[in-house]
Amino acid sequence: MTKLNDVKDTLSDVAKACGVMESELSIDYSLNLDEELYSELEKLTDISLVLKKALDEKDMVAVQAALVMSRIYSMNLRNFFNDIYDDIEIIGWTDHYSWPKIPEGYQIPEHYKHPKK
Repeated sequence: MTKLNDVKDTLSDVAKACGVMESELSIDYSLNLDEELYSELEKLTDISLVLKKALDEKDMVAVQAALVMSRIYSMNLRNFFNDIYDDIEIIGWTDHYSWPKIPEGYQIPEHYKHPKK
């Protein structure tokens, strides 16, 4: 499993610290993002098996229908990650919080890079 729920929880915490309301964000913070991602990937994987079988049998109508479904599942995945991106944008560039200027050449301190849980 992924750890996207950790990402979700951290983004939610940062949003609160910056005065961004959950209603302003794109992610549905009540969802289990790991399960959502797995479900959408499973749908895409399953339809690719249908696509392969239809192609093997030269059933081009079924191929086209499977491509339509593949496109839908792919777009769901794109939107899933786009929502995460949008929330990062909203939180990181919000007018609700006065961010300090990042000095030129700044590097995140080493002790932040590999946190121990």
